[in-house]
Amino acid sequence: MANSLSKKKRLQLVRSGKLDPAMLRVDWNGVSPVTRLTPTKQEKLRKQANKHRKKWNPGGGREDSIFLCTFGSITANTVRG
Repeated sequence: MANSLSKKKRLQLVRSGKLDPAMLRVDWNGVSPVTRLTPTKQEKLRKQANKHRKKWNPGGGREDSIFLCTFGSITANTVRG
């Protein structure tokens, strides 16, 4: 394979006795400074479960139910206990 233009320039600098720019680079010994973690199944489920909880329950309670109060006429089919 052919060498890139930048690699040719680096090799030319080394042949002429100048400092190799690759020596100035930081060596991480195979460690990547940035890692991306994909969420686990538990994290995905927790995120989906908590997605709208604060929106519909301002108190921040742990209930999954919503209290809905409607004002209007009460029909005869209402169950009374």
